[in-house]
Amino acid sequence: MNGKIIKIWSDIVEVEFNKDLPAINHLLTLHEGKTFLLVKRLIDEKHVRAIVVYASKDISINEEVVNTHKSFLVPIGQNSKNNIYNFWGQPLLETKNKIEYVEMNSTINNERYLENNKEIIETGIKAIDFFMPIVKGAKIGLFGGAGVGKTVLMKEIIFNLNKQHEANSNIFIGSGERSREGIELYNELSSSNLMKDSIMFISKMNEAPGARTSIVPIGITAAEYLRDTCNENVLLFIDNIYRFIQAENEVSSALGKKPSIGGYQSTLESDVTEVESRLFRNKKGSITSFQTIFLPMDDLSDPSAVAVFNHLDGNLVLSRSQAAKNIFPAFDPLASSTNAINPTIIGKRHYDAIIEAKRILKAYKDLEDVILILGFDELDEESKITVKKALQLEMFFTQNFFMTEHFTKSPGQFVPLNETVESVIRILEGRYLKQNPEIFAYIGSNKDIQQD
Repeated sequence: MNGKIIKIWSDIVEVEFNKDLPAINHLLTLHEGKTFLLVKRLIDEKHVRAIVVYASKDISINEEVVNTHKSFLVPIGQNSKNNIYNFWGQPLLETKNKIEYVEMNSTINNERYLENNKEIIETGIKAIDFFMPIVKGAKIGLFGGAGVGKTVLMKEIIFNLNKQHEANSNIFIGSGERSREGIELYNELSSSNLMKDSIMFISKMNEAPGARTSIVPIGITAAEYLRDTCNENVLLFIDNIYRFIQAENEVSSALGKKPSIGGYQSTLESDVTEVESRLFRNKKGSITSFQTIFLPMDDLSDPSAVAVFNHLDGNLVLSRSQAAKNIFPAFDPLASSTNAINPTIIGKRHYDAIIEAKRILKAYKDLEDVILILGFDELDEESKITVKKALQLEMFFTQNFFMTEHFTKSPGQFVPLNETVESVIRILEGRYLKQNPEIFAYIGSNKDIQQD
């Protein structure tokens, strides 16, 4: 049954139906199916309010609206790979494959699988593999302010994991980011022959908030299908989950809902929970997710960051102060954390090395003000050794990326986990105290550096 538009407020329209009222999150179309509205509120038995997802032309009062009786359609399965899709499932690249579709959120499966034998996934990135070991099926957040390297780090993780673990499928969700970043990622995946196992869902920052909020559950639906129906291990990358939250906030404001703490929507926690609770491992396969989270004002206590933080297995923080020291990736080991740091998962040798490395870095941080005021030479001998080890560790965790070769002119490095652990242990044991910390910058292993 068709309806008609009776009110319009910016991105919100009110539609009247005589009968056959659409459900929440069902699509309405007009302009010959080229304009999309998403139902967000049922007012009474005749009226609904919907947000404008995409308008092919201006919307007017009394225009006829078609009830599609369904939500967004999501491309799924093997034939959907090697392509980029917009929010209504349209492939942006030519394909000869017959693509199957399911409705958004029709694949939700809450059957979890708890396994004692955790499988570590190596990224080849020293700082992550050492301080943030990643378990298959985990949710990892990449926190950072503007310009500290979140997207570059995510691209490097995509590249490295696929080179080492070719059995994975990749789903990339671009929510409210620049179109340039999506184009660059597509070109890099294509040139590396990784696009054949990849699906990209993109909603750009200039699109309506309805599109930016929907693209995340659309991509997750495709990931769930690959995991539960195709029995695949999926690597899911979301850039940027903050833009998803921001878009939900815009929708909430447009619907007239009162804001909560920090100006965010009152449904902030439930909005995040709805997507995060779907990412896990079960008996059929796993979804291992990596999500960038923009930090307004570099503030880790921002309500949006806290809402996401509560659902993650690992929180990887990129620091502006590290970037200012020319340390890339700008990883802050003291602010970062993961529940995978357990001797039963990573082994006692690695576990002890993490504890000692963090102790030394924390001691150095506490001494920084003293060094600025009195100078390094005024420290006692034990403190001098601590500072030397800390500076060597900071330099050692710098790394050249494959994704930045074209402008750094330095070849990328993949460093196996065991080499990283042994290199750190050699530094902790004080084997290089006579060496300048600068020689540890942007190297792989330190086994070839002359020991004292």
